[in-house]
Amino acid sequence: MPNLVSPLPTSVIVANNMIMEAETAHVLQTCQMLAAFARIGCHVTYLWPGYGRTVDVLAGLPIDHRPIHCRARYGKTRYAEFTARLMPELHRLIGNGNRDAMVMSRSLGVALAGQWLTPRLVLELHQDLSPVARRVVPLLGRRIRWVAISGSLRTHLIQDYRLPPGRVVACHDAVDFAPFAQAEPLPMADRPWPAGLGPEAPVHLYYGTLRPERGLDLIARAARDLPDHGFVLIGGTPAEVEAARARDLDRPNVVVQPAVAHALIPRLLRSYGSVLLPYTRAVATHRWMSPLKLFEVLASGTPTVVSRLGPVTEVVNDDQVAFIDLDDPESLTTQLRALKQSPEAALIRADRGQKWVGERYTWDQRARDILALAGGC
Repeated sequence: MPNLVSPLPTSVIVANNMIMEAETAHVLQTCQMLAAFARIGCHVTYLWPGYGRTVDVLAGLPIDHRPIHCRARYGKTRYAEFTARLMPELHRLIGNGNRDAMVMSRSLGVALAGQWLTPRLVLELHQDLSPVARRVVPLLGRRIRWVAISGSLRTHLIQDYRLPPGRVVACHDAVDFAPFAQAEPLPMADRPWPAGLGPEAPVHLYYGTLRPERGLDLIARAARDLPDHGFVLIGGTPAEVEAARARDLDRPNVVVQPAVAHALIPRLLRSYGSVLLPYTRAVATHRWMSPLKLFEVLASGTPTVVSRLGPVTEVVNDDQVAFIDLDDPESLTTQLRALKQSPEAALIRADRGQKWVGERYTWDQRARDILALAGGC
């Protein structure tokens, strides 16, 4: 009897309308996925709008790099130019004995045009569709499989856009586990540290975008109420650092510094008593986000304090992290006091979280799940 199950793709073509010149979360996530596909044995080709520069992490990956040279750099013009210039290259790649390759993209335009070239096209979404994009959904045929960044986004796509449930899967972000779990803390002399606080003081790390919706006001309130605690915020440009300090963060127990290379993050995470992820409902994607940082912090084994948002509770529970109640403005302060009073309990939670993410949320497993989705096309 013939085998009716399609083999998993061994060739992956990823095409994204994304400038690869800065270590944004989207760029880092894309690079991690490219590396994961390569690690599990796929030949990987990456196509993106190239302007002569790339982040180091992309340049060092064992993949076939094919920048699509574009003149336009911004907005709809770049999007249209990239899609138009991409199609002939994609046609050559697939037509050159590569018909069973999986094509993956975050770009709706790539999916719309590329669906006629291959039966194995995967569209990955990290947020809701724009009003214009929603009108395109009916033009996307049954060849396309959808990857939603969270279960809540998957439910939204199925209910609001009437996508068949069998064509949509939820794949949260993930982590390259070993570098975070095995990182050595920075020496005390190399750690950003609030002046006047000794090495035994509880000091909490925040890293990432220095925007109010990321919880800067919650941190400022906790820093005011807990002068014996330290707060280290790392992220953004020098101008963004100054703007953050102006939000009541110019305090003796607070250090605010510009962003550092992502390669240094694992050691930073291991250097402080806890890591704060105080996302607020003002974050545009709070209903369906899957924060990359959550998986990194969990993998580090550092106690995690994170906002209780729906997509976050899809991943972790009270046995693994300390939750901030966004309806209680004192919640972050309360949780940090509890960490100081019961450090052993915090470490037990962190250990559970580390084991959980190491078992379920690695990039290699995410890559296998997506290949399995494409194999069913």
